[in-house]
Amino acid sequence: MMQSIRAGTQNTGFKLLIFMIILSFAGFGLEQVIFGSSGTSVAEVNGTEITPQELQVAIEGQKRQLMQIFGDNIDPEMLDDDRIRPRALEEMIERTVLLQAATDNAMVASSRAIGDIVGSIEAFKVDGAFNADQYKVVLANAGYSPERFRREQAQQIILSQLQQGVLASDFVTNTELAAAAVATAEERDVRYLIVANELLRESAEVSQESVREVYDRDPSRWTSEASVVADYIVVSRDDFLAPVDSDALEEQFKSVQDEYTVAEQTLIAHILLIQGDDETVETYTQRIDDVASRVAAGENFADLAAEVSDDIGSAALGGELGFTDGTVFPEPMEEAISTLGVGDVSAGVETDAGTHFIRIQERVAGETPDYEQLKADLAKSMQEAEAEQTLLVTVDELRELSFNAADLQQPADALSLTVAQSAPVSLSIGEGVFAESAVRETLFSEEVYEAGNNSAILELSGNRFVVVRVAEKRPAEILPFSKVANSIRGDLETNARVAAELALLESLRSRRADGERLEEIATAEDYEWRVELGARRIGSLLPAEVVTVAFAMQEGAGATLESTTLVNGDLAIVELAGIEQGQLENLSSGEQTAMAEQLTQLQGQLSMLEYRTALRDNAEIVTR
Repeated sequence: MMQSIRAGTQNTGFKLLIFMIILSFAGFGLEQVIFGSSGTSVAEVNGTEITPQELQVAIEGQKRQLMQIFGDNIDPEMLDDDRIRPRALEEMIERTVLLQAATDNAMVASSRAIGDIVGSIEAFKVDGAFNADQYKVVLANAGYSPERFRREQAQQIILSQLQQGVLASDFVTNTELAAAAVATAEERDVRYLIVANELLRESAEVSQESVREVYDRDPSRWTSEASVVADYIVVSRDDFLAPVDSDALEEQFKSVQDEYTVAEQTLIAHILLIQGDDETVETYTQRIDDVASRVAAGENFADLAAEVSDDIGSAALGGELGFTDGTVFPEPMEEAISTLGVGDVSAGVETDAGTHFIRIQERVAGETPDYEQLKADLAKSMQEAEAEQTLLVTVDELRELSFNAADLQQPADALSLTVAQSAPVSLSIGEGVFAESAVRETLFSEEVYEAGNNSAILELSGNRFVVVRVAEKRPAEILPFSKVANSIRGDLETNARVAAELALLESLRSRRADGERLEEIATAEDYEWRVELGARRIGSLLPAEVVTVAFAMQEGAGATLESTTLVNGDLAIVELAGIEQGQLENLSSGEQTAMAEQLTQLQGQLSMLEYRTALRDNAEIVTR
């Protein structure tokens, strides 16, 4: 299996990803990126390094998740690398700790298990069947290489094994079940009447005169925020994108084409026979002959490997060893592999390890880089690298020129940039670049708002930089009645609604205390009236809001009516008529089983949390 991981790094998609990273960093003056090299990690967990590149991949993954969740409504600040980085790093550290624990416990993911998962994913299917081309397209669109995807699936499998191992130790006793049943199986008799939302709305209506009176009493209560009109210069990487010289592009392709060449990959399985310390040559030879005979007879190779192979690690996987490009295994094995077709099994092959019977499971054709196929991606990467380099140079120059400038026009003219002017911006509201709170806070800082200086250069999301300056101050002002009337009306109606509901509740409480039954009140007032006997917390027909109130109420002396607003705006007046303590025997066998499973799951979650905390506490973690 480890060989398939190593071999996967030879595929074109993986190398293209590596090349893109190297090329993009070249724009910042770095000549190469060496994964996992000392001194370049952002964190180290028990000696395992987390590289900046791995962290960046995790950050990009979280960005994609956020964009899928929020779509076009996403706040650009949510996609800021600096904002995502701490959380992404914490998740990577915890995942690394768990993977190390799984490895220490000899947990592995077989290629067959990974293949089953990949083959079952609907997104990879065409007409109901797995399609290799669809698989590659979907992964590419998601920013994955096939090898990275398979590696992550393997990690997820062993993490699941680890979790199941922790959960397997949890169980629930009958005493715990009985204690849980006291609350879970508790039954309450509940009566409630419903006051229609429309009636309450009518009782809370507010006149225009009342709204105006509130405004006229003190108009200064409705004052706008102070705002400013700002001058600003924005520069981004896209401003500096330029066509790539065709000769330079071809030269770049020639310099990297060897890195894109992928040799033919062969997936193999084997049966290994090792002569025991006390085993005679004759006995060992007989074992080899027996296996050769069974292979020749057409026995299932995976079953035979599981039965007779001395390679315990691969035997459990049907003998599967992984992929080779012709350089992975000892020379005698590679020579045999090169002569076999898919499905063929070799005769015994001698190596220092023992005698191997080798089966060819699969062959994947090699790939030779095609200039036309890679040209667009190479050109894009070269463009972006050059643009990023020009951007950083421009930003440095803008920083120096704007620091002491009397306005932004001077540095803009010097660098052939454009000064833009904003719509009014307040501390809480802005558009465009001023939608980002950091820009608004800078604009209203003492250095910029009070002293009248140009701001420092601010880095924004999306490879953008901005410098701002106050062009015009607009003081706070009293808002006209027309702009605040609806807000005032809403406040008055809300207050009137709350007061009406409280007055109604107190009136009904008084009538109930005088001996009038809730049903009689409902009939007299033409309210809707409902009763549920033996209601439980889960599975009753009561509205969720009524359940919450009813199971928080006390029975006996001092008990009273309570109210709650339903999801449709109606008001429910609730009375608790009786309580029967829950008992385990009152639950059906199915309910008892479900409750036991829920408690076991909860205990398992707590155990897993404690386990993860212990691993983290005992780990040697260094962040940089």
